[in-house]
Amino acid sequence: MAINVVDAARAEPANTPVDGLFRADLEKFYRIELHSTAPTAKQRAWLWVHHFGLHCVASHRFYRYAKRLSRTRPIAAAPALMAARLFTYGVRLIHHVEIQAEIGPGFYIGHAGNIYIGETRIGRNFSVTHNVTVGVGHQLGAQGIPVIGDDVWIGTGSVAAGQIRIGNGVTVANGSMISRNVPDGCLVAGNPARPVQNGYDNGKLLGQPERAVTP
Repeated sequence: MAINVVDAARAEPANTPVDGLFRADLEKFYRIELHSTAPTAKQRAWLWVHHFGLHCVASHRFYRYAKRLSRTRPIAAAPALMAARLFTYGVRLIHHVEIQAEIGPGFYIGHAGNIYIGETRIGRNFSVTHNVTVGVGHQLGAQGIPVIGDDVWIGTGSVAAGQIRIGNGVTVANGSMISRNVPDGCLVAGNPARPVQNGYDNGKLLGQPERAVTP
């Protein structure tokens, strides 16, 4: 079954430098963890020291940058790639987090621990927490790994597997098992996961600024 990957294909666009991707990640961490878009130096230092999810995101971005650099400048990139592999191994060893996907700007890990995301494409503004797997499904006729759109939040203990598409603006409730396509803008829950609410607003979960209410 062919999967529409138009949305998620914007992950890690080739013309976006790694500092631009990671800057968007940091801004999201600041909004969610520090409730500020311009935190003080002390607040930033505290976040860098204490937030293990940020360590995992930074390691992922560094590794993707080193891999990209090695394609055009293999000799110059060798030290960076070696360091990136060490950091990645440390994240796997300490936090049990492994991320192989291409992920757009605004990547956030709420709680590090037991996270596996396979080699796929994930769109912008993606949030995930601990005990989550996005992996290969082996169901007959649907072997593959999910493609995930923009503005998606995946809750604790959830699993997504198979050649499926998780649409834009989707919210996955804690403990869900996803093995079918998920339409845009809905909240899914259960095992197997099914839409339980359409038009669900996950902006607060994703750390987006609250929308002004028109009288």
